Amino acid sequence: MSELIKALPSLLGVIVGGLITFFIQQITIRKQQNWEKEKLNLDNFYKGEATKFKIFNKILQLHVENTVLGIDVHDEPVLNQADYIEHIRPLLFEVYHLLNEDMAKEIDFIEDVFERESLTGERDEIETKDTTDSYLKVLNLIRQEFKSLRASKKDFLSV
Repeated sequence: MSELIKALPSLLGVIVGGLITFFIQQITIRKQQNWEKEKLNLDNFYKGEATKFKIFNKILQLHVENTVLGIDVHDEPVLNQADYIEHIRPLLFEVYHLLNEDMAKEIDFIEDVFERESLTGERDEIETKDTTDSYLKVLNLIRQEFKSLRASKKDFLSV
C-alpha cells in the first residue's frame, strides 16, 4: 500500500500531463483545420476572381471588335441586341455568380427588357435607351474592377 501511495503522485503527474497534452493537441488541430478551411476558401475566391477577369478581358475585346454599340439617327449610342446576345451575353452569364450586385442588376434589367420585347414583338425606344445605358454601366463597372485590381496590386507590390 505504501508503494501505491509513493507511485500515486507520479501516476497523477502522468495523467495530468497526458490530459494537458491532449487538450493542447486538440486546440492545435482545430487551429490547423480552420487555417486549411480558410486557405481553401481563399484559393477558391482567387480562382473565381482570375476567371472573372479573364472573361472581363474577353468582353472588352469583343466590345471593341464587334458593333455591340451602334449609333442611332440622333448620334446616340444604341445597344445592338444581336451582337450583345451573340458575343457578350454568354460571357456575362459564364461568370454571373461572381459578379457584384450592381453589375448583376444591370444585366438582369437588360435581360428583362429583351424578354419583354421577344414576348410582345415590339421594341420600345425608351427601353432601348435604358438597355444601352445599362450596358454602358456594365462596361464602366468592369473598368472600375480593373482599376481596383491594379490599385490593389500596386499596394501589394509596394509592401
